[in-house]
Amino acid sequence: MSTELTGKTVVIIGASSGMGRAVAAEVAARDAHTIMVSRSAEKLAQARQGITGNIETMTANMLDEQSMNQLFAQIGSLDHLVMTAVADETQLFSPLATMSTEVAQRGMEKFWGTFFVVRAAVPHIAATGSITLTSSVSILNPSRGGLSVMSAASGAVAVFARTLAAELAPIRVNVVAPGTVNTGVWATQSPAQRTSSEQWARENLPVQHMGEPGELAQGFLFLMTNTYTTGVILPIDGGLSVI
Repeated sequence: MSTELTGKTVVIIGASSGMGRAVAAEVAARDAHTIMVSRSAEKLAQARQGITGNIETMTANMLDEQSMNQLFAQIGSLDHLVMTAVADETQLFSPLATMSTEVAQRGMEKFWGTFFVVRAAVPHIAATGSITLTSSVSILNPSRGGLSVMSAASGAVAVFARTLAAELAPIRVNVVAPGTVNTGVWATQSPAQRTSSEQWARENLPVQHMGEPGELAQGFLFLMTNTYTTGVILPIDGGLSVI
């Protein structure tokens, strides 16, 4: 078993489902002190089931700066921060011509949540540690209509991270840019819509399937543990960015 994370403290914001839960399972299996964070204590309790290791669950709201300040003051020192939480992105598809100001402002919550989390965490992160944020493949391949503001927010996260890689050195800062992944953010799809999405992935993506959280977790692990990698935007998208 790899020892890079043994005894390290890893904080995962958005750990109650999807990619965040998958990352938590992987780092816990590598003997890390794993802190799973989400808004919902109930969802965290469910997510924790089946994951063994040195695990804590804590509730906090990434869009509340005071909540984030209190969270990291309580945690104290940590080694790695992973941010997978998103703010109901799939509910915010809207063409620009009909987009309300409210939807546009909510679309930027992904950046503001990331900002509040990172600003609160940085004073507590070890110099040998890392920050891994989540953007979107839409910053590389904005092929779908209705994503303009959400793509802008994801672009802001990516540029924020690359800039911080220089500003916060030697703390490493990287970004995962996921494609279409089978996570809870797609739960509002009808069965017919889900079937259509899966068929699209089989017929169009070079890998011929929709992404699974565990496949994304491998990318987060790489960025977390590779000590010569910083300022990187890593697309994990099944080849979507090249078609």
